[in-house]
Amino acid sequence: MLTLTQTQFQAALAHGAIKSVELVPQGPRFCVKLVTRTGEALLVQARSAVPRLFGTTDSALKLLHKMGVQRIVLDHLDEWQPEQVALQKRSRPDRAQALTRAAEYDRWVAAKVEASRDDPRPDVSHEEWQALRAAKLAARIDGP
Repeated sequence: MLTLTQTQFQAALAHGAIKSVELVPQGPRFCVKLVTRTGEALLVQARSAVPRLFGTTDSALKLLHKMGVQRIVLDHLDEWQPEQVALQKRSRPDRAQALTRAAEYDRWVAAKVEASRDDPRPDVSHEEWQALRAAKLAARIDGP
């Protein structure tokens, strides 16, 4: 079976190469099956051959409507297993922790920048800084 990414699907749809679009249940989710001029294809994730799965028909229909699909086939509902949704739900505590750390870091950087802006000491010109840096480097090389 062929696979198409969303971009490829949009191009094929725009050129009239898609004969029909079907929502097919896979466990508790739905995938998009396409009938093209050259055979059947599945809508897949952007950078892999894994089928793009939708949690609800509503989310699939929103995407298909946005892409310009005007008619779909919804078949094989006897294969839909909505009770499995709890079994396949992905838990992502690692992402929550990463986002919390990122937010803390953003607050820390913002506080540092604000403290630097509020510093009452006069600004140091680039030339002055280069001279200070050269003096410190020379003192380190020459030793105590």
